[in-house]
Order: sequence, then structure tokens, then C-alpha cells
Amino acid sequence: MSAKYKVILFLLVLLAAASTVAAYKLYNAFYNVIPESKDISFISVQELPGSGPTKLKISGSPFYSGMVLRKVTAETRGAVITVTLHMALVGLAKPTTPGLAFEYELTVPDTVNEVRIGRDAKLSWTRRSLYKRA
Repeated sequence: MSAKYKVILFLLVLLAAASTVAAYKLYNAFYNVIPESKDISFISVQELPGSGPTKLKISGSPFYSGMVLRKVTAETRGAVITVTLHMALVGLAKPTTPGLAFEYELTVPDTVNEVRIGRDAKLSWTRRSLYKRA
């Protein structure tokens, strides 16, 4: 293989790598937008009555116009659950709810003491202690 073909092959591999990175950045910019808590108005976290594990109803309305809510995820790490909204440009994904307002019901295991919302993980709920301090 001549040096000319090696250079061309190297440039093609470099172009493929750059295209992959660019495609991933476009995906994140248009299809996987994750707002911070300051970008969500009217955040409300309510404990739902009932016996058994604690259930929360989380609601709010993201400020992002031209986007739809694609899905809501909850990730548990130790004693903290982080709820994250995943948004996409209108037309790129099927919205989970009409409009931008959302409601999400979350079951909180007994081992979890905090629920945080958004990419910045702002504290939104803490478990009340059964014992009062004197």
C-alpha cells in the first residue's frame, strides 16, 4: 500500500470519527434536551395519601417553547432519586402529554430520603422523620 493511500485512509477514518461526534451533538441538541430545574416553572411535589411505600406526584411546566416532553426518568443513587425530563423538538418525538405541562407519579422506596429534579439536581422533596428532635 502506497503512502498516498495510507493518507487517504487516515483522512477517511478521521472524517468518520468527526461525523460521529457531530451526529451525537446534534442528537443531544435536538432530541435529548434535559432542562435544569430553573427552566421548569410551577414545580410541585405532593405526597399521595395511602399505606405502603411513599408515592409522590411531581408536576410542572418547562419553559422550552418549540419542544415536547419525550419522557420522564428517575434514577436512584443511594438515598437520592433524581427525576429528569427528556425533551425534543416538535416533530422529532411523540409527546407524552399534550402541551408542555407534565405530571409524573413516583414510588419512593423506604431507603430513599431525597428526590431531586433536573440536570442540576435541585432538592425538591425530603422524607419527614418519624422522630422529632428534642
